[in-house]
Amino acid sequence: MAVLPIDALLNEFKPDDYTVKMLQAIFKVVPYSPALPQYRVMEDVVRTLDSTPNPIAFAKCRIEAAGQDIQDVLWMGNLLDTGDKGYALFTGLKSAVNLVRGQGSAALETDDQQRNDAVIKGLGIAYMAYNAFPGSVAERVEAFRNTPAGQALLMYYAAVEVALPFADNAAVSGANMVDRLFQGAPAQFQKLAGMAGGKSLDGAMETLKSMSQPIQKVVDVAVQYTKPVAQTAQQYLPGAMGGADKVAGVVANAADVMPVYRYLSIRLAAEGAAYRALKS
Repeated sequence: MAVLPIDALLNEFKPDDYTVKMLQAIFKVVPYSPALPQYRVMEDVVRTLDSTPNPIAFAKCRIEAAGQDIQDVLWMGNLLDTGDKGYALFTGLKSAVNLVRGQGSAALETDDQQRNDAVIKGLGIAYMAYNAFPGSVAERVEAFRNTPAGQALLMYYAAVEVALPFADNAAVSGANMVDRLFQGAPAQFQKLAGMAGGKSLDGAMETLKSMSQPIQKVVDVAVQYTKPVAQTAQQYLPGAMGGADKVAGVVANAADVMPVYRYLSIRLAAEGAAYRALKS
């Protein structure tokens, strides 16, 4: 993947894009959701993380953004949102396409597919968290949890990838829901590795284990709002309107057509670069 100026990437998504508006709508529904401050240039990102930064950080942040670790964050975000090739073979994207074409019933019977999808996306998020920040696994997870993009990824993942399609399971399993979901991580890690084209996924499995409980805490909140999240998100998802009974599951599948992970990975990459610049 070519190294594009980070400022150009930050401006790829505008405030009125459907992806941005959908996320904002979901976050308004679920308590404790993060804000999505507009980033136009890296200086905006630096000031979000530190209101009185050392001016040196402004110069360093773009250098950090061009580094391999940060570029790997962007790479994974693109992989999670790949259209009709690679990762899409293992997601609910086919069901989303069927839904858009009016074949709604084909999008409903996807529990196993959605479960595998959720685990792979969890691994992808863990990989991004590991690469965005320096330090031990615990330090990287802590930094991820304390930055706006990290919080946004956690909330979106918990609400749309776990709470929506597995609301009943979450209610039954309680605190064990995410741990049980991640029991399938080794098998799905092999699938993700197969799509990585030989690229190392070091840190993903260990980081996912460290993120299990933080994810569970967000799921415990999000699962109480699956119906309003589904109803709110419908207006931004092509083809998600209609008389399907399993509205939550349909919205989770339809969300696969939105480049959410590309959008949030750009923000996470920028925040990771700013974090590194501020700490160096």
